[in-house]
Amino acid sequence: MEQVKYGSYRWVVLVIFMFQVVLTQFLWLNFAPIQPTLEKLLNITDFQFVLLLSVFNIFNLLLSLPVGAVLDSKGFRFTVSIGSIIMAVAVLLRLKSDSYYWLLAGQIGVAIAQPFIVNSGAKLASTWFNKNEEALANGFASMAMFIGMIAALIITPIIIHIGLFPIMVIYGGVTVLGSLLFVLFARDNPSLLTTLKAEEQGYHPIHAYKRLLKMKDMVVIAGIMFIGVGFFNGITNWLDKLLGPQGFSEEQSGVIVGLLIAGGIVGAIVIPILSDLIKKRKPFLLIGTVSAGVFMYPLIQTKSYTTAIILGLILGFMVISLLPIMFQMAIEVAGERLTGSATGMMWVFGATGAIVTIYGMELIGNATSDFRNSIWLLMIMFAIAFLLALTLPETYGGTNKSSGE
Repeated sequence: MEQVKYGSYRWVVLVIFMFQVVLTQFLWLNFAPIQPTLEKLLNITDFQFVLLLSVFNIFNLLLSLPVGAVLDSKGFRFTVSIGSIIMAVAVLLRLKSDSYYWLLAGQIGVAIAQPFIVNSGAKLASTWFNKNEEALANGFASMAMFIGMIAALIITPIIIHIGLFPIMVIYGGVTVLGSLLFVLFARDNPSLLTTLKAEEQGYHPIHAYKRLLKMKDMVVIAGIMFIGVGFFNGITNWLDKLLGPQGFSEEQSGVIVGLLIAGGIVGAIVIPILSDLIKKRKPFLLIGTVSAGVFMYPLIQTKSYTTAIILGLILGFMVISLLPIMFQMAIEVAGERLTGSATGMMWVFGATGAIVTIYGMELIGNATSDFRNSIWLLMIMFAIAFLLALTLPETYGGTNKSSGE
């Protein structure tokens, strides 16, 4: 049996991985804040614009299970390198910026690359970090996602005046650089190479997913992931319609969305640190699901911009920050051997939740002629999430680092 070591190089690997995660989220949303400009430049419809963004949920749903199998059969570095190479090629397609279909092709390429990169955070945490740092590593990986989102929403509108082609050149150059850095400097934990090789050779994806589906706690965590990712996509996608009747402008709603994500960035670090300090996961899951129900309804009822900002920050801090906790619980329930497959399963549930929630809220809003009624869908979902969380045992310490099981 190998003596597992967690050297300082783990931080190098984490940082260059985070850069790749930032880029995937940045490239996903870089067009979102310039919809009118892009539609005018390319003479496209609303549907064509939305397709540039929605392909990411589609491919996340389609690819998360296969990517999970690749993670557990080929390892962290191999999987992320594949995603990085695909992403580097895809951004080059976007250089043909005067053509909607070349931009769409580039977005599809990035969407294919995204699960290879984003879904690998838990695998990195389980192989490069010891038990007391795993949740923190998952927190940093989750934080990178939110940083990428905010950066896209802020930077692109500021520099759009230089023209779409120069922007695509800049974004493409940064992406290629990030991919090169990862391929050149990322490593699998050298002290685990023999163990990982043996595990990878014995991996069978069908058996792995059958085993995960037989784990009640794993299915419960995935169900909560369905609700959590659904909430994030639903609230960020429709917040302007939820707040509009209270007198908030689209710009104010956009600021509140940004602050909600900012709260999630802070929480993604603070909550895992607290979780490791008290050696508990379940209390944070329970508090987070309750917080969602407590603060969502007041958010869409208030007419005070200041109050809405405060509520958005609290929601982000308490709810969005549960993402790294859920990934850590998945490692501890499924075991490090199946970390990639467990993460893939969670993202399939999450992507499904995003699609169901976005269209479910729209259906309720249109049917009742008051979009604020759609918030009850989220309230009911989080009541279910709380009940599901109650059934979970405390998972801290559920993984044996020395054996990798």
